[in-house]
Amino acid sequence: MSRFDGDPYLIMDENGADIPFVGGQPVMDQGFENQANISLFTDGEWFGNILFSDPAEKIGSDFVSLSKGSITLSKLNDIRQSAEKSLASDSFGRVTTTVENVSGSRLSVTNLIEPHGRDINQIIIEKNGVNWISQKNNPAYKKV
Repeated sequence: MSRFDGDPYLIMDENGADIPFVGGQPVMDQGFENQANISLFTDGEWFGNILFSDPAEKIGSDFVSLSKGSITLSKLNDIRQSAEKSLASDSFGRVTTTVENVSGSRLSVTNLIEPHGRDINQIIIEKNGVNWISQKNNPAYKKV
């Protein structure tokens, strides 16, 4: 892999997304992390969906809105179902999601992505209050 291959790596935070640069070159990602973050963190009412007539091409979910407010057992299940629905794509293959209430308003969401004929990826998303932190077993910043 070349440090110039892939898509610019997106880091999700409370203010939206950042693109890290090293020596003037954006850090590139060849994996599933960008696609997963966009699928999970883009609101279902995203204005760009008007450009797609096929519902399967539209992106967005209620993942973020479901994770706000009080945390109950049924809400944990709703968040899990929303994540799995958001990541339902042939490019992801089989997706298994677990959601845990670590403490208080903290959530830990683990997505195990098993693409057909490729390495298994694990993307862990931690929510602490209003902040989301996305971690992956092979983060893009290690590729530069």
